[in-house]
Amino acid sequence: MLNENVVSGQYQGGSDPPGKKCTSGAKSRSEKTPERPVLDAVVKTTKYLVGSLFLIYVVFPSVMKLYPRIQEKLIFLNFVCWPPFMDVTKPEELGLTGVRNFYLNVDEEITIGAWHLLPNSLVKNETMDFESKLNSGHPIFLYLHGSTGTRGGWHRVQLLKLLTSLDFHVVTLDYRGYADSSGHPSEDGVVTDSHFMYKWIKERSGASQVMLWGHSLGAAITTKLAKRLCEEGDDPHGVILESPFNNIRDAALSHPFAAPFQHIPFYKKLILDSVAQNNVFFKSDENIAAVKSPVIIMHAEDDLVIPYDLGLKLYKSAQLNRPKESGPLQFIPLKASFGYGHKHIFQAPELPEIIRNFLGLCKRK
Repeated sequence: MLNENVVSGQYQGGSDPPGKKCTSGAKSRSEKTPERPVLDAVVKTTKYLVGSLFLIYVVFPSVMKLYPRIQEKLIFLNFVCWPPFMDVTKPEELGLTGVRNFYLNVDEEITIGAWHLLPNSLVKNETMDFESKLNSGHPIFLYLHGSTGTRGGWHRVQLLKLLTSLDFHVVTLDYRGYADSSGHPSEDGVVTDSHFMYKWIKERSGASQVMLWGHSLGAAITTKLAKRLCEEGDDPHGVILESPFNNIRDAALSHPFAAPFQHIPFYKKLILDSVAQNNVFFKSDENIAAVKSPVIIMHAEDDLVIPYDLGLKLYKSAQLNRPKESGPLQFIPLKASFGYGHKHIFQAPELPEIIRNFLGLCKRK
């Protein structure tokens, strides 16, 4: 007998007919579930890429064009201070001994903060007059640091410790706009500050050798300062350039921060225009032609901030353009396998010998 619920071969009722299950809806949902997260991820990634490209190729060039002073800020980076809240007035808290913090008035508007570190052999008598000991006969280094941070930066402090352990005086400063120094940095301004400090040292150094040591942007400042001193007939006894560049244009174009912008057709012109408007050039490859003092250029092959090639270009410019009567010129490459990079050449075990040998050359000059 047929079931009453089955009429003319059609099933009527609330449950599935025998042998059949209603699975189409479940199947549809199971198939669509994994597709949704993938689609969301694709949409998010696309938005991120489009937004990044918009920032790189539209917003950044527009801002640079409208506000060229930003380029100046990016060159000096004096607003970047790491570690934050460092008290540069207390250098002893950084592990330095035989050191005093002091200030000099460059003019009515600019005051610069500085440190004077004694040679290790003089540290025992720290009650002495620091200034009077500048004529002790020990060589004196004026150390000019690079962009960002202060005279208390960790890698800078390590070099200061090395130099004092070799029994040298070291004087270092923060240029205008850096740390506790007043004003705002500019190319002429930071060179003026360094020139003022050099003259202050010379007035107190007697017959002691006075050497210049510049790192990174500080090497460009050192080169321009050395040019100015040589033109004044006050040649420094020697010049050490650590991780230098040949000019600010090439340094800006090769900096890691510039990598995303290299494909912008007008990027080079943008850099040139903003540099010109800010009057920041740091043409070390031209300035070094007037430096007659003995010069050492040191550069690590694995420097990712200022490429090794730029230091080599500066060396070749010096080879070609310095006067024949100039002092010795040396280029010291440091292999990438050592891992010194941009800031850690002070770790090179051969560095003390390099410095001593260089001072010997400077005495014979």
